[in-house]
Amino acid sequence: MPSSSEIAAEQLEATVAQLREQHLADVVYYVLSEGDNGELPEEWDFGDWHVPTMGVELITDSGQHYSMIWDHTFTYYALETYPKPMTEILTAGRPWGSMAVPVSGHPEWVKLIGQEIVTADICWAKDPLGTVREPVAVHLGLRDSAVWIIAGRPADPGAASEFSLGTDDVLVVFTPEMAARAGIPDSAPLATKHRMAPRV
Repeated sequence: MPSSSEIAAEQLEATVAQLREQHLADVVYYVLSEGDNGELPEEWDFGDWHVPTMGVELITDSGQHYSMIWDHTFTYYALETYPKPMTEILTAGRPWGSMAVPVSGHPEWVKLIGQEIVTADICWAKDPLGTVREPVAVHLGLRDSAVWIIAGRPADPGAASEFSLGTDDVLVVFTPEMAARAGIPDSAPLATKHRMAPRV
C-alpha cells in the first residue's frame, strides 16, 4: 500500500506534468512587503536570479493557473505546485504581508512568454542512501530556454555565492550555471522503485 508521501509525490508529479505542451502567458511573483507603511515590495531582482519569497504564479494561454510555493507536505520545506490561483492560497495586499508583482515584462521572462513548455519536471532531493526526501525545485524547459523555480534562498541577501535549499523561501534561476551553483539536483520523474522518506 503506498505511503502518504508516495501518494503526495504522485499527485505532485501529475500536477507539474500538466504544464507540458502549454504556452506560458503570464507570470506573477509574490514577495514580502517592506517600507515605512509596509506597502513596498522587498528587493527580488538580482539579474539572472530572483527571490520571490512567497511564490510564483504561472498562467498559461488556456487560462490555467499554477501556483508554486514553499510548503511542508513532505519532510522539510519543499517546492510544491497547486493547479489554482495564488489568491486561493495566499492573502496578498495587506501591509507587511505578501504582495503580487507582475513580472512578464522582465527581460528574463519576456523571452519565455508565448513559448511552449516542452518539459516540466521535479528536482527531487535525496539523502546519502538514495532515499527521496522532498521536491526542491521544478525545472521548465522551453524551446531554447529554461527556468528553475526552487524552494531556497541565498545564504547572504543579494549574494549568489552560496544557496540553501529546502527553506521557507522561493528562488528562481534562469541558467544551468546558476542552477548548478544553487545545488539543484537533476530533474527526472520519480520512479516507483525509489523509496520516499516517511512523513514526520
